[in-house]
This record gives sequence, C-alpha cells and structure tokens, in this order.
Amino acid sequence: MIVLTAIGGIVGVLALLTIASIWKGYVLTVLWGWFVVPTFGLPALALAPAIGLAMVVSFLTYQHNASQEPDPDVSTRMAKAIAHTLVMPALVLGIGWVVARFV
Repeated sequence: MIVLTAIGGIVGVLALLTIASIWKGYVLTVLWGWFVVPTFGLPALALAPAIGLAMVVSFLTYQHNASQEPDPDVSTRMAKAIAHTLVMPALVLGIGWVVARFV
C-alpha cells in the first residue's frame, strides 16, 4: 500500500512538472510575441525552444527559500507548489496582456 502511494506521488509530481514546463513555455511564447518580436524585430519563438529557454532560466535563477516555519503537512506544501507552478505564469500572462494593450 505504501509503495503504491509512493509511486502515485512520483507519477503525480512528474505529471505536474511536465504540465508546468509546457505551460511556462506557452506563456513565454505569448509574452515573446507581444514584447520581444515588435520591439527588437526578432522572430517568433516556437513552443519547444520556449520550454527549453524557460527551463534554463528557471535553473539559473532558482533560489531556495527555507521558511522559518516549514509546513509539516505534505498536502499544504503540495498545494503551495501547484499554486506557484501553475498560477504564477497565469498571473504573469494576465499582467502582460494588460501591458501589451498599452504598447
């Protein structure tokens, strides 16, 4: 039973990482098209290179933030990770959309 739970957790994390990578790459392609293409005259960015670029930037800029009071509850930590991974790019895309209307 514990083994199945562990395998399910690993599969869930891998699925989340895959979805997050694709989502962040998509957001990057849209933002690139709104701001970089018209400003610098560079070509549009396809999804696969955008995913790779987003992963490189995340790797180079990652900072571990050890809070003073870590959440002992795994579900709370997972909910925060999901929110950060999926909601933050959506928020950035929304703000970018507003800014693009003024460009």
